[in-house]
Amino acid sequence: MSPATLPRRYPEMEGKVALVTGGTSGIGLATAQAFAHEGAIVVIASREEKRASAALKSIQGQASWIACDVSDGKRVEKLIAATLDRHGKLDYAFNNGGSGGAGRPVGKMSEEAWRKTIDGFLTSAFLCMRHQIPTMLKNGAGVIVNNSSVDGLRGYPFPGGAAYAAAKHGVLGLTRSAALEYAKSGLRITAVCPGWIDTPPITSFVKKDAKLGESIVAQEPIGRLGTAAEVANGVLWLCSDAASFMLGSPLVLDGGYMA
Repeated sequence: MSPATLPRRYPEMEGKVALVTGGTSGIGLATAQAFAHEGAIVVIASREEKRASAALKSIQGQASWIACDVSDGKRVEKLIAATLDRHGKLDYAFNNGGSGGAGRPVGKMSEEAWRKTIDGFLTSAFLCMRHQIPTMLKNGAGVIVNNSSVDGLRGYPFPGGAAYAAAKHGVLGLTRSAALEYAKSGLRITAVCPGWIDTPPITSFVKKDAKLGESIVAQEPIGRLGTAAEVANGVLWLCSDAASFMLGSPLVLDGGYMA
């Protein structure tokens, strides 16, 4: 169910500032749309302006875009500074953006591909948090949600995904540790672990290899892929006052995969 068809559930989000990295497609865009539906002021960050323009048109509410490669610390610093220049604060952050190198089995993986994947999915989350945390602490409150994966909870089920799984495991270690460091500060840090979600990368997989697509769906006890909107609903709940006792531990949204 899309955010536009739902009543507002979290009145406390009205006028709050929400940053979504990787916010121009898939889970990121669905989360940006959901924040806007709740009355939040949304900032989406990504690398491609053309895709961002299309994304902004689909967000019903106050939203803007800032160019950023989240694996680059200087650009992340500028992203947070620009958000503060525009809106004066940051209340919610969904660290969703990420990219990686070519996947290969460990014995055949290049060092370059390994580092690109770790930087793209793990270092990027650290860099975002590195600048988001001091900003939120100035207001004495805030919520950071990192996008990990069920691949952060178990080994990757197909050859070539070791670096990605390592990065996503790292995101959970980073999340849990940071959550404990700031548990008494008013700042909550947590994560989501989506299973197989119907997003552009998964759609591309399925189109290239129908048997692979069938095996992916077969891994979901619910019998289908999840939707980006379903993950977005989880992210918003984590950011809401309803989840005030939730920190550190991830929210697993996987259709029963890890059960």
